[in-house]
Amino acid sequence: MRDRKREYELLFIVSPMRSSEEEISITIERVSQQITGVGGVLNNVLQTSPWGRRKFAYPMREYAEGEASRRVFTEGYYVLISCTLPTVQIRELERLFKLNESVLRYLLTQVEPRPVVAAAEAPASEA
Repeated sequence: MRDRKREYELLFIVSPMRSSEEEISITIERVSQQITGVGGVLNNVLQTSPWGRRKFAYPMREYAEGEASRRVFTEGYYVLISCTLPTVQIRELERLFKLNESVLRYLLTQVEPRPVVAAAEAPASEA
């Protein structure tokens, strides 16, 4: 059976409890290793403007590390990664994201390939 690979974009939010630059870069490196660990290839990692630390539209309640009750978060650090992944490994990758306590939320979407279209001749406009 042929292992099919597709283009994906992964947007994830790093917990504000990981606020130092070192902790954020460790979290990004860990997510990158998880992607390559399942056979993926990183194409691009964006964490600069418009990404980075941002305020949420609404507060999120999540369990923080070592706490018995959920904590309310109002901001987080956004990171966008574009990558190529084997389709059979998507579930395993999502399982790893759920186990990663540094990631509050994630969204993995498939990027549809855009067909290359030759420049069409524009119709002449009549005056």
